[in-house]
Amino acid sequence: MKILWFEVTSPSRYNSNKLPIAGWQDALENLVLTNNEIELYVSFESKGKLVEKKVDRVTYLPFNIEYSRSELKQNDWKYDIYEKKIVEASLEIVKKVQPDLIHVFGNEWPYGLIAENIEIPVVIHIQGSIIPYFNANYPPGYNYLTICKYQLLSLRKCFRMYKAYKRNQSRVAMEYRVWKAVHFYMGRTCWDKSLVKTLSPNSLYYHIDEALREQFMKTKRKWNFKKDGKIRLITTGMSTFWKGPDMLLKTAHILKVLGVDFEWNVIGLLHSDIKNIIEKKEGLEFSNNNVYILGMKQADELIDLLCQSTFYVHTAYIDNSPNSICEAQYLGLPVISTHVGGIETLLENGQNGILVPANDPWRMAYEIINLSQNDDLILEYSSRSMACARNRHNPQKILSDLIKSYKDIIYQYNADK
Repeated sequence: MKILWFEVTSPSRYNSNKLPIAGWQDALENLVLTNNEIELYVSFESKGKLVEKKVDRVTYLPFNIEYSRSELKQNDWKYDIYEKKIVEASLEIVKKVQPDLIHVFGNEWPYGLIAENIEIPVVIHIQGSIIPYFNANYPPGYNYLTICKYQLLSLRKCFRMYKAYKRNQSRVAMEYRVWKAVHFYMGRTCWDKSLVKTLSPNSLYYHIDEALREQFMKTKRKWNFKKDGKIRLITTGMSTFWKGPDMLLKTAHILKVLGVDFEWNVIGLLHSDIKNIIEKKEGLEFSNNNVYILGMKQADELIDLLCQSTFYVHTAYIDNSPNSICEAQYLGLPVISTHVGGIETLLENGQNGILVPANDPWRMAYEIINLSQNDDLILEYSSRSMACARNRHNPQKILSDLIKSYKDIIYQYNADK
């Protein structure tokens, strides 16, 4: 089978680096390489020099998007220009490759719209969805006026945020059209399946679990419970309001007021504007509440930090199947998370972890304290979540399910002609 992937980031194999930008897609690519049935092509938008090359049996086809000055200005306000250029460039790639099937990662981008113009089956591998994400655009108690207020009424920043808001409105409209154009979807949670059945009810859904980064699959390290009186919390990814940085700060403050001995490490980037808005709105500072923003970490460094932690805590307002939870579970680190999106597929409350209502920092703080005082339950959650994750992320099963899905999609598409 000749399979063409459209990704929204540059693959690490192409870049010859190990940056964790789209780790699960790189991991899935590694699995596909072990199967001789698939001839894999990967295309993506590149900001740098265009170099088509073949690495380890994968043919990489980057492309550039160029804009006129007027198009750049329009692109700040709406998705239309970007959509048109992505679809045009993608159709040229399809024409060049002539694949048996096209596999698109994410329906939040315009790639799926090529299905309107070709007679080749297109399947979208669901990542998230801008439609429900936009519905949860701001945390409770926040809105556009709040953001402007705590930007000290900076006209430049407020105007920039307003443009981004309008552009996302346009993006939502684009995604509705993607759901209408594509009739095959891959997902892995109750949440993304519900999106398919409501936004594209006549489509076929294939369950494909997420491939984890090779470093996590091959490490011999496992989480071991070490009790020394201090609770060490860790969270990965705070790049947007959707991820709940305000919830994290409020939870940390409650723990501090209660006199809990803890530290909370945050891996990844927290934009200075988001950080400043939250701190001014809440009247609190992350650094004064034992929260430490550690920045990006390579996989090996992250594994060490996870294994040194007491719990992994997820505070998002909307999410599908965060890699961060899956990777923590794979190492055996107990997880406490908000009950949003597809997380209940990964985490069964009271069985292998704890689910907390979104925007309830008091309950989150209580569950952190309560679990820290129950050694037996900590060990039970660790054992059960590790067993669950290692079964869910079994690479042979994931590859087998993917190949079967490819074959069935091609069959179903041809049968419907």
